[in-house]
Amino acid sequence: MNNSLDAVLETYGKVVGAPEVGAESDFFEIGGHSLLVMEVISLLRTEHGMTVPAWQFLTDARAQAVAAACAAVEGQ
Repeated sequence: MNNSLDAVLETYGKVVGAPEVGAESDFFEIGGHSLLVMEVISLLRTEHGMTVPAWQFLTDARAQAVAAACAAVEGQ
């Protein structure tokens, strides 16, 4: 696993309280909702220095897709 994915998995678990979160876990399917998206974005920024656009959660909210979006933003 890469650092971005590890950070997203940790954050999803923390915010939603899900016991097991995997790369294919969709944020909304594991109990997340729109207000919690903002918490995920904030925690990724403050705890991991990562930036993810909010629209990513509307496009693909799987942990691996969010991690890839973070990596793409960092690579710009």
